[in-house]
Amino acid sequence: MSMVGEALFGLATVAIRRRPRAVSLTAASVLSTLERTGPRRLTDLAVSEEVTQPSMTALVTQLAEQGLVERRRDPADARVVLVAITDGGHRRLRELRAEGASTLTDLIDKLDERDAAALRDAVPAIRRLVELAGEDQDSRTPLPKR
Repeated sequence: MSMVGEALFGLATVAIRRRPRAVSLTAASVLSTLERTGPRRLTDLAVSEEVTQPSMTALVTQLAEQGLVERRRDPADARVVLVAITDGGHRRLRELRAEGASTLTDLIDKLDERDAAALRDAVPAIRRLVELAGEDQDSRTPLPKR
């Protein structure tokens, strides 16, 4: 199975290297986390993205200036500030995913039919890997305190 892992890692590396650079990988990951888990404390985002709190503060400030996230008060505790993805953030995340899919589709189109069919057959397993990765991320990342 290490051969499969190495192949998928190699493909991910290619996709990352060829992606547009309008948004950093960490910024895209923050947007994805906020989309998946809802509004979060800045400190929780720093832990989940494995960056320092000052770095996350700077990134959230940049994302807010771009209209991709917003800071809001926690309705359960007005002293707490949460970071939430905006409609613009959802749109940008969809664009990033479409751009990444396009990069991979261009490569897949170069395969012969047998290899393309093998990839189509593997789609359910690949989707399950993505789900498992999300579950792993959620289990190590603190959720908002209520």
